[in-house]
Amino acid sequence: MENLPRQAFGRARPVLSPRQTPRPFVLAPDLLEEQPPALVQDGAWLVSAVAAETRIMTPDGPRSAGLLAPGDQVLTLDHGALPLLWVGHRTATPAQIAERPDIGAIEIPAHAIAGGEPRLPLRVSPQAGILLDLAGGPDDGLLLRAEDLVGHAGIRRAPAAQVTYVQFLFRHHAIVAANGLLLESFHPAWLRPVRGDCRQRAEILSILPELDHGTDFYGPEVRQRAARQR
Repeated sequence: MENLPRQAFGRARPVLSPRQTPRPFVLAPDLLEEQPPALVQDGAWLVSAVAAETRIMTPDGPRSAGLLAPGDQVLTLDHGALPLLWVGHRTATPAQIAERPDIGAIEIPAHAIAGGEPRLPLRVSPQAGILLDLAGGPDDGLLLRAEDLVGHAGIRRAPAAQVTYVQFLFRHHAIVAANGLLLESFHPAWLRPVRGDCRQRAEILSILPELDHGTDFYGPEVRQRAARQR
């Protein structure tokens, strides 16, 4: 049976298939995580986030992440077009980043990944999950943290410039195209009852109140996650 969401996603995202050219990252197959790793002390606002200027693929073409709102449709790799349930925004100032470099954006140059992705330079949060094909990994790819790719293919920590991070929540964990690069959406399993997550947690629970009884009600992660290499 044909995978219609993938066909539509491919038509809207005209870049080379990741199977045409091996991606320049190698990971041992035993480095897999079954649960989300511990977060930075600030909470989940650094997870699965892109800079506001990022172009996100929608059924009507790419739109700036910072202009998307709940109810807007976004194209996903596995589920076709899905409406956004929640959109989170959080700004880190140059002064905050200079004091805490670990909250600054990761900068991915255009065409850094084999296959021509991303089509434009991209800034993402350090813990944004990027979907990559890796030697020894599953056929449908693995999610790697952006910060773990620093030093490969020109990927680096961005200068201490202001960045507004944007996060997207769908009814299912999903993969979206951000400047043509495949990134995960936000999964509520990252939320923790800590100070940095209070506003974010309250907003999400107001939309999905069943999550107050456990994030298992949301569903599984869409892909396996690669463990951090040490």
